[in-house]
Amino acid sequence: MQDRILEAFQQTGEDLFRLGLTTSHGGNMSIRTQGKIIITTHFSMLGRLQPGDLIEIPLREEPDNIPSDASNDVTLHQLIYKFTPAGAVIHVHPAHAVALSLASDMIAPRDLEGSVFLREIPVVASGEAAALVPQRLQTHMAVMVRGHGCYVAGRTLNEALAYTSALEISCKIAYLSQPAG
Repeated sequence: MQDRILEAFQQTGEDLFRLGLTTSHGGNMSIRTQGKIIITTHFSMLGRLQPGDLIEIPLREEPDNIPSDASNDVTLHQLIYKFTPAGAVIHVHPAHAVALSLASDMIAPRDLEGSVFLREIPVVASGEAAALVPQRLQTHMAVMVRGHGCYVAGRTLNEALAYTSALEISCKIAYLSQPAG
């Protein structure tokens, strides 16, 4: 695996953890490159990724042939790449975004940056994630799985990180601006 790819994953993972967008062992990331997916392994620490924490699989690999140490979300990443032009996908569990996903089917950012970059963020049920996340990412920058976390697509890991960060800040602003109680 190329050093620059590892460095991109490491920097993005460090930023996700440093910004509080994921827990120590939560979330996953992937990129699409040359007919394959490079994805983080199951239970890897995004903030401290090592070369062994990334695995390559063919873009269209059948579920029975996916290595057991690949992220549990690898099939969903494959579907996102199948139905969108994404070059990178980030899945993390930002606290304010998860909190807002519990009470709404659509999150509409109130801040200027969020309303311009994200417009609105659909919320889908966990049982519908495989069917609806790839579909919603065709027209939205991010999708929330209710009570769980976000899936964000970008051309690069850096772009997906920018949208993930904007999502959490927008949700934090919306959460903090709600009336108490």
